[in-house]
Amino acid sequence: MNRTTIDFGIDLGTTNSAIAVLKDVRAEIIKNNDDQDVTPSVVSYGKNGQLFVGTRAKNRIIDKSKDAYGEFKRRMGTNNIYKFEASGLTKKPEELSAELLKSLRADVARSALAEEIQAAVITVPAAFELHQCDATRRAAELAGFKASPLLQEPVAAALAYGFQVDDEKAYWLVYDFGGGTFDAAIIKAEEGVINVVHHGGDNFLGGTDIDWAILESLILPQLSKNHNLPDFKRGNDRWEGTLLKLKRSVELAKIDLTTKESTTLTDCVFEDGSGDEVDCEEVTLSRRDVVSVAEPIIRRSTDICRSVLKEKKLSASAVQKVILVGGPTKAPYFRELLKSALGIPVDFSMDPLTVVAKGAAVFAGTQKIDPTLLRRAKVGEYQVELLKSNKNVGHEIDPLAGGKVLNPDGATVEGFTIELVNPKSQWRSGKVTLRADGAFLINLLAERGQRNVFNIELRDATGTMQKVVPDHMVYTVGAVVEEQPLINSMGVALATNEVAWFFKKGSGLPQKKKYPDAFRTSRAIKAGEVGMAVRIPIVEGENDAADRNRLVGALEITSEMIKRDLAAGSEVEITLKIDQSRSITVNAYVPILDEEFESHLDLSKTSVAPEKLESELDAEVKRLSSLIKKAETANDLKAAAALEKIQSSELLAEIKKAVSAAKGDPDAAEKADKRLLELKLRLDEAERKIEWPTMVAKAREWLDDLDKLVKQHGTDQQQQRSDELAAEVEEIITAKQVERLPRRQKQVEDLYFRVLFAIPAYWVNQFQRLEGEREKFTNKEDADRLIDMGRNYLQQNNADGLKNVVFKLWALLPRQVVEEVQRGFGAGLIH
Repeated sequence: MNRTTIDFGIDLGTTNSAIAVLKDVRAEIIKNNDDQDVTPSVVSYGKNGQLFVGTRAKNRIIDKSKDAYGEFKRRMGTNNIYKFEASGLTKKPEELSAELLKSLRADVARSALAEEIQAAVITVPAAFELHQCDATRRAAELAGFKASPLLQEPVAAALAYGFQVDDEKAYWLVYDFGGGTFDAAIIKAEEGVINVVHHGGDNFLGGTDIDWAILESLILPQLSKNHNLPDFKRGNDRWEGTLLKLKRSVELAKIDLTTKESTTLTDCVFEDGSGDEVDCEEVTLSRRDVVSVAEPIIRRSTDICRSVLKEKKLSASAVQKVILVGGPTKAPYFRELLKSALGIPVDFSMDPLTVVAKGAAVFAGTQKIDPTLLRRAKVGEYQVELLKSNKNVGHEIDPLAGGKVLNPDGATVEGFTIELVNPKSQWRSGKVTLRADGAFLINLLAERGQRNVFNIELRDATGTMQKVVPDHMVYTVGAVVEEQPLINSMGVALATNEVAWFFKKGSGLPQKKKYPDAFRTSRAIKAGEVGMAVRIPIVEGENDAADRNRLVGALEITSEMIKRDLAAGSEVEITLKIDQSRSITVNAYVPILDEEFESHLDLSKTSVAPEKLESELDAEVKRLSSLIKKAETANDLKAAAALEKIQSSELLAEIKKAVSAAKGDPDAAEKADKRLLELKLRLDEAERKIEWPTMVAKAREWLDDLDKLVKQHGTDQQQQRSDELAAEVEEIITAKQVERLPRRQKQVEDLYFRVLFAIPAYWVNQFQRLEGEREKFTNKEDADRLIDMGRNYLQQNNADGLKNVVFKLWALLPRQVVEEVQRGFGAGLIH
């Protein structure tokens, strides 16, 4: 019997990976060639290019650190290159992931199933950003998978626990602390449906961070004190291999401490700066020491959990249980810290190392195999085209199934009968007579607690059984995932460093939206002139300042792509589309050109330069000092204390360590970049609080000006909106909601300029001011021509023509000095 559903699920992990298959209603792990449930996520190449994956590759890290690499999941979607010294080979992170996926595929072929699978569901952390998901998809293609639906790891874990729990109605918190990533997801299970209702996470928080913290805080100081080890730290190429050996020993010691109170490092001998032998067995580790180092890292994860619950307005008592995922959660001390911090019962009834792979297999059982991958009917057989709407899994016991029977020879099937039969329960649907089009609809009857296989029996008008392809369909009564959520909000970055939001965090995928209003180009571009373009950056995040979000990619309309000049202020209509696998398409229609420009975004991310990180850290540290002085000058003791807390925080210390290690460790560089954004956001918030009195005065001044302008030149609707904004701003000021005021301030300014721009006199005034700026224009000839044109429009009382001239003249003025860190991502649109 050929499969009609994917059935295979893969947990592609940072430190370990696994593959499972759905058998009946149970997911089973397929053991690897070493008879293990999980395969270490490590790849190695020998001198002659021999490939090693898994345990053998991991063992080579100790002695051949330049020829074996793990934890490449953290670098997915970046331009990082792994160099294998002995063989001279270079590989991207997705290429190494592909080798791991090939190994898991081969495990299936070697198993009792003996199948060459072409499709599998692959899990990704819920906190994975779009470029990381895209790289995972590419890895699957490189591994030979024809289809690879992506599933968020917390959803997979919830499915593993709740697939056959049909009467559950509860909230669960999935706590997924893996080797390199952390996810906290609130799952709602109700009436056979499992959905993520809220999520938080960190792609640079996991077991490997605990290992590095133990190494840097406990091991290196001991060794440096007793041996000649100059500059013995991450980022120094001299000690790179030694540190990897030490980290491997720390991993083993950490596991040893789950059952012991103390242990020593093993299998790690190296030479110090003087050539003397250093045997790491001299280093003793206690469980108490490890807990003290691990606790701040675990606390960061529980802080994310509490934040997720708070944002969803759920108390700890409203959550039935915490589901544990990830190897580090096996440690008893880890579980005790979680219980204490969260106050929610912890469920570890399933193996946290394999639960994600099992849940992925459950989800795979709901995914139909693409018809193009299935065998088609040959001569003498009949093709059954099942409806796409047919469910493979659902809460109902009597689902409706349908399809169409086709004869490859083109002959009619009128008068044939079709019947669905469950050979296990002996249930039969009864014969349904087909019309000429071969269409049928039949209600099934499914048994709970098992996978129901319904054989398709087709008989011709004489009652003779005919061969059909496929010859069966499956249905299981169980929990389903209706849709996967968008992890971050998504929108278009504007030249004003604002964001025009398209999709909100938590929206179900897929999504497609055309923005209701047209955007306008912020500058003119000349057809054919090299180097000119309108850039439309797409960002994901939650901050209204564009540069405080992550740049996903950009659509560029270059001067080579247009047939004639595009003036500043030209309208651009934007449509954004994201599919279930998080692939993004941007479409821009320019009415004045009557042309569409479309791009499927390249989601790869350029690795951040260590020098840039150092510069940004230095700038933020100086900003922090400046804000403390401002707070003290303003006698704002509360703000000063909050800023001093940031100055001595674990976050700043962590950033400094990561920036220091960034030169020799791309993982540290990515982590530093992520944490720096957190620091910037904290300082932004502190800065707003310090400047609160100034912000309040500014808001009231703008409201006063708006009120006067609207009364003179506005419509009744604009007057009403002005009054509403005034009331909202006063409400915000009374409640001291610092984060809300800038947004309302922007709306006040937008309304002010909307009214102002509708006044012909405004454009006359702007034109007259620009006439006095002749010496500042970048192209004097164009400026003179436009000014002459503007004067003609003035004589003709042509306000629209004058407005267009002003837009073009603005584009000829020198652009202001590029703002700090290219604010706004060089966007070419305004709104």
